[in-house]
Amino acid sequence: MWDTFKSAHGNNEPKEAMSKSQARRKRRQNKKSLNLCFMARKEDDSSSVSSSNSSNSENYGQLLQAFQETHEEASRLAFLNNRFKEKNNWLENRVKTLEEELENSKTDFENLEII
Repeated sequence: MWDTFKSAHGNNEPKEAMSKSQARRKRRQNKKSLNLCFMARKEDDSSSVSSSNSSNSENYGQLLQAFQETHEEASRLAFLNNRFKEKNNWLENRVKTLEEELENSKTDFENLEII
């Protein structure tokens, strides 16, 4: 914007051919233009901040939703994992019991054969 201002208004010093009143008018006009440029720049900055805040808010909302979904899934999987661990422990104990029964049955069978 500043480059646009400088190129549109050129040199700020009044030319020698201008009268003093014309030079004062020109300086006031340049000063007003410069103030408008600064005001426009300030509005651009504040709108980019508000749009950035809006964007951050949307990103935060998306991240929060993704986190909640992930947390729910992790909780569900932890519950299932605990159930499967319990089931696995029960099955391992059952296998041990059945192996012991099998060994006892083999021994009984061998004893029957000997007789």
